[in-house]
Amino acid sequence: MADVSGDDRGQLVLVTALAMATLFVVLALLVNTTIYTGNVAARSDVSESATVVNYRTEALDAAERTLRYANRHENDSGDGSDAAYARMNDSLRRGVGNWSDAAAAHEAFSGTATRTRVVGATNGTRIAQTNASRTLSSPGGATEWTPVFDATGVRDLRFALGTASLATVSDGENESELLASGAFRANLTDAAGTRSVFVYDLSGGDTGVTVRGADGTLTACGPVTGETVTLDAEAATVDGQPCSALSRFDESGDAFSLSFDSADAAAGTYSFVVDREVDDDPAVNQSISLDSGAPFRTAALYDATVRVVYHGPDTYYEAETEVPDASA
Repeated sequence: MADVSGDDRGQLVLVTALAMATLFVVLALLVNTTIYTGNVAARSDVSESATVVNYRTEALDAAERTLRYANRHENDSGDGSDAAYARMNDSLRRGVGNWSDAAAAHEAFSGTATRTRVVGATNGTRIAQTNASRTLSSPGGATEWTPVFDATGVRDLRFALGTASLATVSDGENESELLASGAFRANLTDAAGTRSVFVYDLSGGDTGVTVRGADGTLTACGPVTGETVTLDAEAATVDGQPCSALSRFDESGDAFSLSFDSADAAAGTYSFVVDREVDDDPAVNQSISLDSGAPFRTAALYDATVRVVYHGPDTYYEAETEVPDASA
């Protein structure tokens, strides 16, 4: 090995120091660049995510409004239920497609490609009564009857009942008294048991609502005042006031039946949608009038599945989402 003189050693140390200094500077620049790039990417992701969420929300809202329109305006089964379902499906797909085309033209200005389309829909039945002065008895006048025998999904159960027709109850948290008084109740029975909602007049003049769970637990909601009391299972409200127990009547699951008891102790309107076809006997009670009457049944789309695609400069999003009907 060659000898290195003192001067050579000094030069070697100096060169090594300069090399290490240069390396540290390069490393610092690389770290700073990485941090900057990460920050920019994070900000871009946040911005793009917000844009995707906004587009998805608007797309699903458009699909739900289109589903609502199809169920209300394309449901005449006079030429057969198959034709009614075909019209509703066609109306839904065309409506969503038209909205998607309009939205895509707008998004294209920002270099973004979007698309929303219907990939499937579930045929169902809407059962309703619109005569506010009629009791909730069967078409033949029975006070204990079952509109739906066998379904696996129910949505949009809503009642608007006149309070003057309700049976009087002094204690809405006493099941024995609720039953003895003859208070109107709607029942949803499945493998887990029976869930019921009682609607009655309290002895003080207000209106009470009690929900009985499948385990026998009673939950009282209200009281409320007024000539009409409204129950919305989807929103879980009584006259706009929260009643979380009502959400038990707006869900899918095991096969169930939906029945009314003491139906002569309530008069008013109601509506709900189930996931069985309008001519499906015995699942849907065929004694209920088709298209009109008191009560009546119509073809309806229970839900739809839409695919939402958003392809931006830095983001690609694609997902399928179920859109429930909110037409009741």
